[in-house]
Amino acid sequence: MAGRSDEVRDWSATLQTRLQAKMDTLIAAFEISTDPAERAQIEKDARACGVFARSTKAVATMVPEPKAKPAADEAADDDEASMHDGIPDDPEELQAALVARFTRFAELLELKRRDDEGAGDGRDEPGAGGSTTPA
Repeated sequence: MAGRSDEVRDWSATLQTRLQAKMDTLIAAFEISTDPAERAQIEKDARACGVFARSTKAVATMVPEPKAKPAADEAADDDEASMHDGIPDDPEELQAALVARFTRFAELLELKRRDDEGAGDGRDEPGAGGSTTPA
């Protein structure tokens, strides 16, 4: 639980200690007992310990990470920011850039589809063979 609060870490450690002690007690009782009903109850109690252990882990992971970022994370953010230098901040400019890129992508896909159709039967004529649906 790196980065989690000390309070949650302490809580988890306390519960782990308690569950370990309970499991030790249950195991010892199971080894001694010969009564089937008593052994069944011990197994039921052991399964309950497993449920508590899984629930504890789930609750502990719900704690949000602390707000402060280590210096290494800030350096990584700087590197990442330089990768996005060419992306416009204005929503209209961003939309126009995306439309232009998707249009070019669609054109390239159409060229590829035409090339694949021509190569399908050995002829270079568009539409002369192959499927018109993408694979």
